[in-house]
Amino acid sequence: MRVGEDFTDEFPDGDPLATEVYATLVRTGSALMGEIERTVAASLGINLQISNTLAVIEGAGQPLTPSEISERTLISSATMTSTIDRLERQGLVRRLPNPEDRRSVLVEVTEAGRALCDRFLPGINALQIAVMSDLEPAERQQLLDLLGKVLAGAARVAEQDPTPLTGRRRRRRGHK
Repeated sequence: MRVGEDFTDEFPDGDPLATEVYATLVRTGSALMGEIERTVAASLGINLQISNTLAVIEGAGQPLTPSEISERTLISSATMTSTIDRLERQGLVRRLPNPEDRRSVLVEVTEAGRALCDRFLPGINALQIAVMSDLEPAERQQLLDLLGKVLAGAARVAEQDPTPLTGRRRRRRGHK
């Protein structure tokens, strides 16, 4: 994504390169998620939220509480309940009493859930390799390092009060 040559005329406090990088990262993230969603839907007939939740439960190696699953998948607890319900109806997970807390349950993967993970997780890895194939290993590492800095910056900004949406803008001629 590129901004116009007059970007700094219109936004004197702006940084054209920061805007281009930010917009490109957002578009890239959307494209990557879109491709995984498309592939999961075509291969499994389920949505990414369902497959991701199943992968988290299976990958934990032990039963998890719904709260732990929500934290690891970044899915709200209300949505997580319906997601676990769906996985349970399909025979992919089961709920168990939590021996440490009678008010809570644990969720574990079933053999059918493990078999489904065995089927689709290698395909997700193949998709990741295909998408990253234009980058040399050193470039992948460099990108990973740079994205780590971006994530750290995003975390730092998120710890502060929201950035006020203020600044100067000079409207271009012909734009009212």
